[in-house]
Amino acid sequence: MMHHLIQTATHIKMNQEDGAMPGESLSAAQTALYFVGAPLGIFLLISVIVYALTGERKAKTEPKDSVLTHIE
Repeated sequence: MMHHLIQTATHIKMNQEDGAMPGESLSAAQTALYFVGAPLGIFLLISVIVYALTGERKAKTEPKDSVLTHIE
């Protein structure tokens, strides 16, 4: 069944639109970089910026007396 589908798919001729001027094809690495790497990088950059602007911050506390210099 799969063999028949593959043969049928390879025999279908894809017609380009009028006036189309295709350029060079992308390599597998370029395709992965453009369609996976770039969106992932942008997502991570936005996540870091949002976390930096809205993340919890430690409250600045006044220094407490040391246990060596203070007796309770």
